[in-house]
Amino acid sequence: MSLFGKKHDQNAHKERIIVSEGSSRFGSHGYTRLRDNLIYINSDGNHKIIQIESAMAKEGKTSVTANLAVSLGLTDKKVVVVDLDFRRPRLHRVFKLTKENGVAEYMMGAIDRETLIKHTSYKNVDLITRGAEVYNPALILVSDKFKDLISSLREEYDFVLLDCAPVLQVSDYIHISKVSDGALFLVTYGKTTKAQVSEAVKELNKNNIPILGTLFTMYDRKKDSKYGYGYGGYYGKYYDAAYGDAPISLEIDAENETSEDDSDTTE
Repeated sequence: MSLFGKKHDQNAHKERIIVSEGSSRFGSHGYTRLRDNLIYINSDGNHKIIQIESAMAKEGKTSVTANLAVSLGLTDKKVVVVDLDFRRPRLHRVFKLTKENGVAEYMMGAIDRETLIKHTSYKNVDLITRGAEVYNPALILVSDKFKDLISSLREEYDFVLLDCAPVLQVSDYIHISKVSDGALFLVTYGKTTKAQVSEAVKELNKNNIPILGTLFTMYDRKKDSKYGYGYGGYYGKYYDAAYGDAPISLEIDAENETSEDDSDTTE
């Protein structure tokens, strides 16, 4: 599945929400296709908590998470997005909310669950931010209180989307997988290497984390055609060599959106 269109500068994008009701904007149809696939996968109700993963940073996880949530919300699915990228929390910026009163404060007992869950301006979409800086995320992720929180979200929402840190940079994904139903794995066209994909997927498989689907971000159709691969040809071989076919394989175009800076500042 390829997501995001051609990039202009991989290090100078800005995450934003492009999905809206009735929108024909280039890229929004991609999230519609991704959304419909997830609804189908979750028809049994056993795949509603999804961790969004990538091998490295700046591969579009936050944009995918936010736009997917909005797209699901437009189908009357109740969605909550949880920012579990403790080192680079970005979702509060995308939804234009403050970062305070998030996971960190809730785990410390400083706020209650009602304060923790923020309502966004988008239909059926709620947000849980990171909150204050967390120095040892593992202590949160392995705690019974965190597991109970996710369990309660499972009961209340149709989908729980977890924006996670990159697999090859921190090991948080191992603990998060204990409360999730599987992962969507993102790869940036022309940037993520075969070795990085192979290593990241090996880590996910080693920890028994089901890969529900794979997504290409910043796909460059012209470059793909230039070298004679056609639609996804190169990356089809790329994935086969790395770990075989994924359960979902679709082309999705959307506008490129990744972080424009790495600063961790509350807005």
